[in-house]
Order: sequence, then C-alpha cells, then structure tokens
Amino acid sequence: MIRRSTCVALAALMALPALAWPISPENAATILTRAGGEDVELTWLGDDAARLDAKQGDFKYSVRMMDCDEAKVCASAMIFATFEMSGAPDFAMYQKTNHFNDSFPFGRAFILPRPDQQSFALGVDYSLDLKNEANFDTEDMDKFMSILDAYIGHMSNEP
Repeated sequence: MIRRSTCVALAALMALPALAWPISPENAATILTRAGGEDVELTWLGDDAARLDAKQGDFKYSVRMMDCDEAKVCASAMIFATFEMSGAPDFAMYQKTNHFNDSFPFGRAFILPRPDQQSFALGVDYSLDLKNEANFDTEDMDKFMSILDAYIGHMSNEP
C-alpha cells in the first residue's frame, strides 16, 4: 500500500509543469562568465529591458533581457550574434538563410538590410521564455554556441 501511494505521489509531482526562474541581468552576466564569456558588459535599455554584450573566442554576442519587473528580474531573453557585411544581400543569401531556418530546429537566422544598401547584418538568435518552463543557464549558452557554429558552417558552405 505504501509503495502504491509513493508511486502515485511521484507521478503527480512529475505531471506538474517545470518551474521557470526569471533572472536578473546581473545573474545572467554570471552565467555568461561561467559559460566561457569574456568582457561581459551590462547596459540597461530602459526599466524593463537590458542588454549584455560579451565575446567567446572569435565571436561577439549579446543577450537581450526583456519583460523585467520592478525587482529587475526578467521573464524573457534573446541571445543573438550579428555579422556586418558589405554590399547588399543577394537572392542566394536569402535562400541560404531560409534553408538554415528550415533545416535547423533551434535558433533563427536573419538578414537586416541597411537603408543605404551599402551594408547589411547577417545573424542568428535563440529566444527563451523564462516565465514558462525555461531557465537561463550555461546549457542555453552551450546550445547557442552550437547554433552559432552550425550557422557559420551553413553560411560558409558553397551552394
């Protein structure tokens, strides 16, 4: 009887949704450092958003913390890296970007043309909803670095 009660209790606990842990940008900066990030810099963009800029190896990236409350705890985060390119993106660049988005389950590639048509930004991002079953931790940074590596590999390959 005790065994059955224990199993029922464990099953009920497992059915509960995972708890998310909204995080402060200051704590997120610590996570970036633990994940290998260097030169981590925090900038508050307003009362409800902050940006962390860092680098790891040859890559610079940012983490935008959003939906922050009065206690400066944020409920969502977006990790992204962009690369400035000269000229204007051609049709093949858009096709390659769409192929990345269709072929890789995590992350999202994007192209941001500049109004002057002299340059554009090429990048990838990874978003986390920290209020619904996700935490921001070193595993997320490892996943983002894997996404970034896959993106660079994909964009570097000839069509």
